[in-house]
Amino acid sequence: MKPVIVFACVILGAWVSQECEAQLPPEERQTLKKVHASCQSDLATRVEKEKLKNMDKYFNDIQVGAHMRCMATKLGFISEQGLMNREVVRSKIALVTPDESKVDVVMEKCAKQQKTPEKTAVLLSLCFYQNGVQYHHGI
Repeated sequence: MKPVIVFACVILGAWVSQECEAQLPPEERQTLKKVHASCQSDLATRVEKEKLKNMDKYFNDIQVGAHMRCMATKLGFISEQGLMNREVVRSKIALVTPDESKVDVVMEKCAKQQKTPEKTAVLLSLCFYQNGVQYHHGI
């Protein structure tokens, strides 16, 4: 009986958490997948899935930085010169964050220019993850 109760609680918890956050629209998910595939197809920006799944451990890795810069540039988060585009960042946060006041909080925490474009891209992505912004394609 206990396993059934535990299973039911897990399912209910997953359902409630999904209902509390906006889902990434299918067309945006497709865009992310295409951009990821494009960045993975180039040896200069290819990175192991394990490193992306554990980016908090590999945030200083050169390949992770190159890949995330590629992603951020192609998605419009940063310019070719590595400057953050705050309007695009805000729009992507708002896309998956139903509470407008949380958008401002996440912007304040995450939309920060770093010393290098790679660091800007990696830390933006990590900050999204740490703040529950579900803007990713589920690597």
